[in-house]
Amino acid sequence: MEFEQGLLYHVDGLLRDEAWGDFIISRIPESVRCQLNEKAQKNMLFASNSELRFVMEEETVTIVLRRLPVSGQIRSAGILEVFSGDYQGSYEISPGVVGVGETEITIHRQDWSHISRFPRNPGGFAPQVTRVLLPYDWGCAIREIRGSLRPPRPEEMPEKRLLFYGSSITHGGNASVPSRTYAFQTAWELGYDLINLGSAGSAFMDQALAEYIAGLKDWDAAVFELGVNVLEEWTDRQLYDRAYQWIDTVKRAQPEKPVFVTDFYYNHYDFEENGKSDAFRKKIKECTAVLEKKYDRLYYRNGTQIMGTFRGLSSDGLHPSDAGHTMIAQNLSNFMRAHGL
Repeated sequence: MEFEQGLLYHVDGLLRDEAWGDFIISRIPESVRCQLNEKAQKNMLFASNSELRFVMEEETVTIVLRRLPVSGQIRSAGILEVFSGDYQGSYEISPGVVGVGETEITIHRQDWSHISRFPRNPGGFAPQVTRVLLPYDWGCAIREIRGSLRPPRPEEMPEKRLLFYGSSITHGGNASVPSRTYAFQTAWELGYDLINLGSAGSAFMDQALAEYIAGLKDWDAAVFELGVNVLEEWTDRQLYDRAYQWIDTVKRAQPEKPVFVTDFYYNHYDFEENGKSDAFRKKIKECTAVLEKKYDRLYYRNGTQIMGTFRGLSSDGLHPSDAGHTMIAQNLSNFMRAHGL
């Protein structure tokens, strides 16, 4: 959606905060969000791979942002990045910090003459498109943009979009910055724009969200990482039924689009030889196999074939480190290329 001559990408709702006079970013429409499980309702307000995009028409642009109130061990500052097209911004403009009070981020226009001469990445961005990668880990509000700018034109952005759904790992969990999340890296590898509907600790495959994805027309392929958030909540039969319904809902509506299904990436449950992990993986594989007989372009990959080592984990033993996110992105993108992407 457009916002003050910029483009808020992967934003489908703005909630007015009267106390601050700004707008809380939501990745999905409010009519869908209110139908999700309670935790997912909150988490869809996290700006996971949401971006502010624009083309600068003068030397500086200032953005006023705010991190939503935090509690517990959540850090009071979030990290954003600034990219010029596909290129990570140099130290003069990136990264930036967004605090729980109003935070002004001023971006200076850089000399694009060098990167403008490089061949444009297949499916990539034009270098003049400034991309502000908002902090992925928490909620973010935007108040205003100051400066002369315009929204990017369609031909300045990727033509195709890759949609992700899954747990906190898909959401980006423990990646140091937004561009290190495996979803971002996979989309970049394949030359797609990114829609990330990861939902930390709450990827319960809510039917309302499946129907929302099924009705979206702006994605070209999808990745579903299923099961880890219900490992300690559901039986394997409950998982089978819900995963079957989720995949079937999306494929029935858009059978021509490729959908890639995976389950748990390696974590401490595997090291501890928790048999329930393998049982749940088996159910995801089984339900996908049944649906593969019904639909073309549906593919399954065991999560441990995508990341199968503790060396890819961060210190909590569950979420990937930056290195782990890169492992996932490389192996997943190779698997997807082998099936036509």
